[in-house]
Amino acid sequence: MNAKNSVCFKCAVLLWLVAFTYIAVGLGGDPYHRSMTPSYHEAVAHWWAGQPVYTGPAGFNYLPVFLLFFSAFDGLPLVVGEIAWRFLAFAGLALGLWRCISLFVSDAREQTSSFALATALLLPMAFSTLRNGQSSAHLAACLLWAFCCIGQQKWTGATIWLCLSLVCKPLGLPALGLAAMAFPQLRGRAVVGLVVVLLLPYVFNPASYVNQIYLEFWQNIVDCSDAGVAIGDRTFADLNGVLRIVGPQLTGTWALWTSALAGVAMAALSLLLAKCEDKKISGLYWLSFAGGYIMLFTPMNELNSYVMLAPALSLWAVCFQAQRDARSFYAMLFMAITIIALPDLVAVFLGKEPGFEFGKSWCPLLTLIFLGVLTQRLIAMRER
Repeated sequence: MNAKNSVCFKCAVLLWLVAFTYIAVGLGGDPYHRSMTPSYHEAVAHWWAGQPVYTGPAGFNYLPVFLLFFSAFDGLPLVVGEIAWRFLAFAGLALGLWRCISLFVSDAREQTSSFALATALLLPMAFSTLRNGQSSAHLAACLLWAFCCIGQQKWTGATIWLCLSLVCKPLGLPALGLAAMAFPQLRGRAVVGLVVVLLLPYVFNPASYVNQIYLEFWQNIVDCSDAGVAIGDRTFADLNGVLRIVGPQLTGTWALWTSALAGVAMAALSLLLAKCEDKKISGLYWLSFAGGYIMLFTPMNELNSYVMLAPALSLWAVCFQAQRDARSFYAMLFMAITIIALPDLVAVFLGKEPGFEFGKSWCPLLTLIFLGVLTQRLIAMRER
C-alpha cells in the first residue's frame, strides 16, 4: 500500500484542509474579520500613488519590496485575494514540512506518521497567524524551505528562500545573516540576494520617492524598537516577557545593546556550525537559532508570532523520534504543547487577559531554555 494512503497521512492532510476551509469560509463572510491585511492594502495603494506608506508601529512595518509582492493579491477581488494570500502560507508550511521530514526519516511509512506528528505540533501554533493573514506565517514557510535546501546542500535555492523571507518581513534579516555565518557557501549569494531585494523597488517607482520611503522605513523601525515594551495596552512576548516576571524591562539603548550582543552570540554559535558535515543537523540548529533570536530579541512579537519558532520545534521532535532519543523527544513535545495550550488553560481559570499575559512570559521563557539547551548540545558536539 502506498504510504500516502495511510491513515496518518490522510489525517494530517485533513487537518490542513479543515483549517484552511474554516478560514476561507470565514473570509467569505467578512474578509477583514480579525485580519492584519487592511494595513497591507492601504500601504499598497499609497505606494502606487507615490504617497507615504509608514504611519507608526501600529501600521505597516515591512520593507518596500513587500508592497510589490502583495500587489498581486491586492489586485484580485477582495475575498479571492484574502483567501489566496492565506493559501500561499498554508501551502508553504504544509509542503515544506513534508519535504523537510524526508531529511530525517527515510522509511515511507515513518514519514507519514512523522508528518502527522509535525502537523499536530505546528498547525495549532500557526493557526491564529494564518487566520489573521499575518506575513509571519509566510516568513516561517520561507525559513522552512530554506532549511530544506540547506539540508540538501542546494545553496542557490536556500538563498532564494532566505531572500523571500526578507521580502515577507524585515525579521528575515537575522535569519539571512546567521545562515551566512553558518554556511560559507551562502555568503556571496546572500550579498547578491540582499542587494536585489533592496534595489527591486527602484524598478517600479522614481528613485527620489523610493529613497524617501527607505528613510521612512528606517525611522519606523526605530519607532518599533522604542515601542518594544508596550504600545498602549499591548505588551509583547519577547525577552521583556520573561523580565516582566521579575520586574524591570529593557528599553531604548539597553534593549538595542542586548539585541546586538545576542546577535553576536548567535553569530558565534552559527560559526561553530560551519565545519559540521551533517548539513541536516547544522541546518536545524540554524533554523532554531534564527527563530529563537527573532522571538526574543526583535521588537513587537506577540503570541501568534511563535509560528516562526514552530518549524524548529516540530522538526526537532521528528529528528529525536527518528534517533530514538525519547527524553529529548518528550522535551520537544512539552515545549510545543505548552506553547499551544497552557495560555488557554490559564485563561479558562483566570480569564482571557491573564491567560494572554501568562503566555507572553511563558513562551519566551521556554524559548530561552530551548536556546540554552541547544547551545549546550552544540558545544558538547563540537568538543567530541
